Amino acid sequence: MKLAPRTFRIQWDLHAWAGVVASLFLFVIFFCGVFSLFREELEVWQEPALHAAPGGGPTPSFDALMAHLTKKGPLPRGAHVGFLTHEETRFVTAYVFPPGEPREFWLDPVTGAELTPRSRLSSELYWMHFFYRVPRGMELTGLLAIASLAALVSGLWIHLKDLRQQWWRFRPSQKPRFSASDAHKVLGVFGLPFTVMLGWTGAVLCLSALAGQGLTATAFNGNPKRVSELAGYAQPVREEAHADAVMRPIDELVSRARAAVPGATGTPRYVELQLHGDANAWAGVFFQLEPLGADHYAFIDSVSGAPLSTSREYATPSFSFERVLFDLHYAHYGGLLLKLLYALLALAMCAVILTGNLIWLERRDSQRERLGNRLLERLTVGVSGGLVFGTSVYFAANRALPEMPRRADWEFGLFLGAWALAAALTLVPRASSRQAGVVLCMGAAALFGGVVVTDVAFREANLFTAISRGLPPVFISELLLCALALGCGGLARGLARRRPPEALRAPLGTPPHGYQV
Repeated sequence: MKLAPRTFRIQWDLHAWAGVVASLFLFVIFFCGVFSLFREELEVWQEPALHAAPGGGPTPSFDALMAHLTKKGPLPRGAHVGFLTHEETRFVTAYVFPPGEPREFWLDPVTGAELTPRSRLSSELYWMHFFYRVPRGMELTGLLAIASLAALVSGLWIHLKDLRQQWWRFRPSQKPRFSASDAHKVLGVFGLPFTVMLGWTGAVLCLSALAGQGLTATAFNGNPKRVSELAGYAQPVREEAHADAVMRPIDELVSRARAAVPGATGTPRYVELQLHGDANAWAGVFFQLEPLGADHYAFIDSVSGAPLSTSREYATPSFSFERVLFDLHYAHYGGLLLKLLYALLALAMCAVILTGNLIWLERRDSQRERLGNRLLERLTVGVSGGLVFGTSVYFAANRALPEMPRRADWEFGLFLGAWALAAALTLVPRASSRQAGVVLCMGAAALFGGVVVTDVAFREANLFTAISRGLPPVFISELLLCALALGCGGLARGLARRRPPEALRAPLGTPPHGYQV
């Protein structure tokens, strides 16, 4: 179907402007999304102390964990305590939220050992996926997801007529305008179902809180509790009684919660104690999630042991819908192979974003005579290449920095510093954007590969021994670093290679008007 000239121009402008405006933000989202897929595996990899405690041990005793906490000092009445279990290792993360700064502890329920957290690498890259540290970053990510959907739909619409002809065409020896256009369309078409799904689910998940605020202010007369109930996130509302009471054992509360919720099995993924020590204290017990399935949790009175409410009462269509979207977005339903496919498609979308910017530049200003176009080219290299290089610095810092106070902050600071420095250097007028890209990719390849090599040389759990030691998360993380090292090295080689003049002068067929990009 051929579009009318005016319709084509509108769709083309929508595709081009939505893509170029959101491009650099979307690159950050997709690249960091790769690490979000392997967040649990990287959480084990980043803490070498966890390598001695593989999962699969006995069920943790939450009462024993509480005993370890109270050895550090009595908890004030009304404290909020949480226990987060990890399937990959027997360590449990304990959170204490008394008045003042919250505290975090990693505890081994078998030996009673405490691990001092040394890194936030996994969490920071996960949070970067939706700009958690940026004010209103979640809402910004939702708007960017909508922009990506607009670019995808308009791009498919303008290329639909010639899609069969252009589907497999790739001419790497031609001018950047045509080779980038081929790669942009081939990768974009093959990744289209994946990207539409990610854009849609990301927009719904990131904008749901904003939509809830709008509903609170309009349809529900400023009552956020009612919106939470409809969304399936309601909890018991109990005021502190300011009276001491004897708490039932936490393990007993977990057993009572398991009996109160049909289908709840295994070790809870999270146990929270609210108003602990008070006569109105209660506990929330959340069991392991079923992929694309129901959620199982119960709220129990910590004094009497009676169930207050369960997921059966709080279940709503909205909550079930969001749960399915969350599992689809983060590949929680298909195992390791699906995660690997998601990661590959996410990296392909990074390539689509970069080639889209290159097409924009080559089509409008191939000589980069305008300042705005020169700036876009350098920002594209600096932001994308700088992020890749900064991430490699982050991984290297995780292994290289000595034990010291605020070590996690130093790691994160080096990551941001390397990223900012790389982006700043690409803005230097005398530096070539291509050369800057080569240097950044080569540096990232060396650092990613260097981390793997040093792990093999100096650490007991590494690429070749992790499986035999019962640590698949370490093996998967090392394999991811190998893939990134090879990918960055291959990209650096491709950027450094000069095309022969005869290839650039090769005759080209003139594409139909409006479809030449």
